[in-house]
Amino acid sequence: MRVLLLNPPGERVYIRDYFCSKTSKSNYLFHPVDLLVLSGTLAEEHELSVLDCIAEGLSPRAAEARIDTVAPEAVVSLVGSVSWEEDRVFLARQARRGRRILAIGDVLHGDAALRLAEEPWLEAALDDFANEDVIKLLAGEHAGVQQATFRVPSGEIVTREEPRSAKSFRVPRPRHELFPSRGYRFSFSRKKTFATVLTDYGCPYPCSFCVISTLGFRVRAVEDVLEEIDALRAAGVRELFFMDQTFGVQEQRALELCAALEERGDLSWTAFSRPDRVGDELLSAMARAGCHTLIMGVESASDELLALYEKGYTVSLVVEAFARVRRHGLRTVGTFIIGLPEESEASLRATLELALKLELDFMSLNMAVPRFGTPFRARALDLGLTGSNDLVMDQAGTQATLSTSTLDRATMLRLKKRMVRRFYLRPSFLGRRLLAVGSWHEALAQVREGLALLRRNA
Repeated sequence: MRVLLLNPPGERVYIRDYFCSKTSKSNYLFHPVDLLVLSGTLAEEHELSVLDCIAEGLSPRAAEARIDTVAPEAVVSLVGSVSWEEDRVFLARQARRGRRILAIGDVLHGDAALRLAEEPWLEAALDDFANEDVIKLLAGEHAGVQQATFRVPSGEIVTREEPRSAKSFRVPRPRHELFPSRGYRFSFSRKKTFATVLTDYGCPYPCSFCVISTLGFRVRAVEDVLEEIDALRAAGVRELFFMDQTFGVQEQRALELCAALEERGDLSWTAFSRPDRVGDELLSAMARAGCHTLIMGVESASDELLALYEKGYTVSLVVEAFARVRRHGLRTVGTFIIGLPEESEASLRATLELALKLELDFMSLNMAVPRFGTPFRARALDLGLTGSNDLVMDQAGTQATLSTSTLDRATMLRLKKRMVRRFYLRPSFLGRRLLAVGSWHEALAQVREGLALLRRNA
């Protein structure tokens, strides 16, 4: 079968990825990991093409012309709450051309049966991209589907939610070569060309505002990861972005992977982790293996909020962890969630003060949004902060999705923009960043990303 993996066009730089969607906070765009992992699975069985309209900057008309050239029998598409109105119109047109449409994305996570009932063009909604459901759905072998919602020939809509009990998974090597060679940009990459790699799936931690915690947790065989990385190296790629939500959940496995990367000796990379996972042994191994930037969730300057949203660590532990990361010579990125129901102007000031105290190299502010399928969405509905029909949300902060107990949406957005400006426009910060760049590419990339960030927070 001719199958197309599609990241549909959009009016803005949309990031639809891993059951989250948002606009780019500055100008970055990394490879959609859902499509990457699915590419390995689908290429084993079908004649596969990939079209990333966001990376290529295609208009809807240009995208349709490209799709007509491929003439796929089936389209497996990303969709997002941030772009749902655009996505549904574009994909409905593809269905009218006789193409089967399967989709994956946050707007389908949790309410997929309702979406299928509303959208007759949608044949199936995948709720896992690291299994073989997509193969079974395309073949009409519905009995073996584990995590998806789909229409059967009678027209009935069926949801399968098998227990997510597996501890590991294997997928064929993702076909990076099918994705565009240009158009992807990453704020922390030290080289122009980079690849996005996934070594585990989901997350074992229960953070109640995060959708990834609803996916279970499975690890990928290290030998499969290394096969993928060696194929990238053979193609000349030396810069990686590990999309694991917490690098080092299984420390011995992480140390094994780091030892293999250190042995290769030619890789440079960025990863996510948690303050309570990064001990000296792991950080030392990561640095030797080529890691240069570590992204960790700080989330809040309040121990009470960290406990309420089930983060599992305290502010004092966060401070110790970031100091430890700096001692090992890694750049630090602190991510924060702001705009929770308890947020106030005073708590935002405390958040900024903590970001400054941590001496972060980069600060990333995420606006609280009621992600589908999360405990936080249920709480936001109970509090009357959102409605069941409110589908559009953007954690990047182009708008405030929720008001708080003391701040309306307009005030929340204004204060968020002020925090970004106060953090990034400090002369001491700008001087430190200038001295830290290691190449012209890195310098130009950071200037480009910085200007885009400030434009969005003017």
